[in-house]
Amino acid sequence: MKRKAAFFDVDNTLLNLKSMFSFQQYYYARTGSGDAYPAFVQMLQDHPQRHDRQALNRLFYQSFSGRSQSVLRAIAEAWFAHQLGEYGDALWIRSALTLAGRLRAEGYQLVAVSGSSHEILAPLMRHLGFDACLATTLEVRDGFYTGQIDGLQMIGDGKGVAVRQYAAEQGIDLADCVACGDHITDLPMLFQTGLAFVVEGDPALEEVARQRDWPVLALNEQAQVAEAMHV
Repeated sequence: MKRKAAFFDVDNTLLNLKSMFSFQQYYYARTGSGDAYPAFVQMLQDHPQRHDRQALNRLFYQSFSGRSQSVLRAIAEAWFAHQLGEYGDALWIRSALTLAGRLRAEGYQLVAVSGSSHEILAPLMRHLGFDACLATTLEVRDGFYTGQIDGLQMIGDGKGVAVRQYAAEQGIDLADCVACGDHITDLPMLFQTGLAFVVEGDPALEEVARQRDWPVLALNEQAQVAEAMHV
């Protein structure tokens, strides 16, 4: 039997919020700096490069400089437990989660592809039972984050590169694979596979889906748990 994989973006595709911002807010609250979160978001919104997603993504992770990796991992576990307890099934985009379950049953490896970091996503991946996670790796020295990204920047073109590398390492033909995303910047990933699915919400990506006859998955009936910038 051929090996095949299904590549899923995470934020606003599987997860009904943006993990990076949700975690950041929780982290500040847990470390006694709750008032810092609004100022952090405002700084990103006012930044001269606010329309450059790659620049904002790097700026976001610069805020991790000096944080302990072990402490951050522990807070990530607490953050996810809190979100799951607070929102239950509403934490997930049901249509994408159903797709993932169907593809798993059909023999696909489930692979997350996300600009969020491995530490933030680790409890989600265990909960969902994904086979692999291609996420942002953050540079660590002596147990503390430097604020820099180590390796690929896992947004935009970086997602396409990561998917190709994973397929090559696993001996997978991408023509036999599936990808699913929610934003126009997911196209470098979606273009890699034989079939792509789109979670509704981004008109630009939905237009591409119409042109290419890609299936469009519906959002939950209720409003999304949280909205935030796209970094």
